[in-house]
Amino acid sequence: GIGARTDRRRVYPHGALTAHIVGYADIDNRGLAGMERQFDGRLRRGERIQISLDVRVQHVLREELAVTVKRHHAIGAMGTILDVKTGEVVAMVSLPEFDPHAQTSPTDEGRFNRVTLGTYEMGSTFKILNTAMALDSGTATLEKVYDARFPLKHGRFTISDFHGKGRAMSVTEIFQFSSNIGSAKMAIEAGTPRQRAFMGRA
Repeated sequence: GIGARTDRRRVYPHGALTAHIVGYADIDNRGLAGMERQFDGRLRRGERIQISLDVRVQHVLREELAVTVKRHHAIGAMGTILDVKTGEVVAMVSLPEFDPHAQTSPTDEGRFNRVTLGTYEMGSTFKILNTAMALDSGTATLEKVYDARFPLKHGRFTISDFHGKGRAMSVTEIFQFSSNIGSAKMAIEAGTPRQRAFMGRA
């Protein structure tokens, strides 16, 4: 017996453009990702869900990121635009993207939402907290000088400067020139207990 039956299937009018936010459902219309998963119960009850996404802004953000990925031969990109008055997400793009209609084709890389799932090291932005911690604890002053001429070996790590000045620098200069060596020496001098106490308050 071969027969036919009427069935329902999710349709995503904007396809890959909004896939990471809207998400997708399986063949039984169970939400597997994004808003589909978050509001699966409400959607199953037939409720309408309204989100803050502006498709026009989403499109512009996606185009800009795609151009940047191509220009820099990047493996991916992400971007978010918020409404400054309400804090609502107006656009959120993660590249590479995927087609929510093609259940079997999305790769893990395409499904991965770099905005909400990615974990990234703070990098040099952490120097803001490190400098504040050293100044707050009194182990450093803006005029205090640290020798940043040579790479610093700490444990199994060697810390060097990307664009080193090859000289001793004040705390102000360490911050200005983003010296890894100087910043690490400030942190070592302050010690772990002070760092933990400061970060616990931050």
